[in-house]
Amino acid sequence: MTHAPTLPFSVGAAATRTGANHAENEDRHRVLDASHLGVAALRRGSLYAVCDGVSTVPRGRYAAELTCARIDGFFDRFQAPRVESLVQLVSETDWELRAHGRGQAACTLSMLWLAYGTATVLHVGDSQVYRVRNDTVERITKTHRGGRALGAYVGMGPNVADVMQVWQEPLFVGDLFLLVTDGVTEVVAVDDLLDTWWAFGGSPQRAAAAIIREVDQRGGRDDATALVVDVLALETDPDGESTFSGRTEFRRARGD
Repeated sequence: MTHAPTLPFSVGAAATRTGANHAENEDRHRVLDASHLGVAALRRGSLYAVCDGVSTVPRGRYAAELTCARIDGFFDRFQAPRVESLVQLVSETDWELRAHGRGQAACTLSMLWLAYGTATVLHVGDSQVYRVRNDTVERITKTHRGGRALGAYVGMGPNVADVMQVWQEPLFVGDLFLLVTDGVTEVVAVDDLLDTWWAFGGSPQRAAAAIIREVDQRGGRDDATALVVDVLALETDPDGESTFSGRTEFRRARGD
């Protein structure tokens, strides 16, 4: 017996702040879900992302802005998107950053796509994605580091597709996802992130804002962004589309 794939109804909200050491905030984020009528009408799922401009290059903010701008066009561009569509999007953005940023533009990227009963994460860099299920927190992403330096980022070159982490697993009602830049994880423990969610009544907007307030109160020196996503329902997809490859990762970051 076969079952039609399902689309999620999810809500996401983000909050961000400029770090004490920074003149401007180089973090960017995207929330593309049912709150956008155009995205909801396309029925291709929901897409969430956080980007952190690399501060050691002159055009980190530009890199984060361009990456988010390209993410904006994902649903319009790919009529039948797959995981490989996201990989292609990131690879093309990497090329664009190198062509127009002249080697001076780089950012991290952690992206969550919820579609057809599947959660998909694409990750490059040191931002993190956590999933909370049945009160258990799991860190999905792995930090790309080469010693103390960032080991992978968008804008690094063609081998970004080789080091990119891609993760897939079935999606369930009640799943909670937290996408946070390193400005959050450097000062707030993951258990505190979950406590904040429960303390603020299961509201993504209030929880995201509370996480950033906590970073501020602890004197966070880096830019910080928190994006909270709550999966509220699953509905049958009449077109019978599916993105699930049956593998939790088809490409694994080097050194993992």
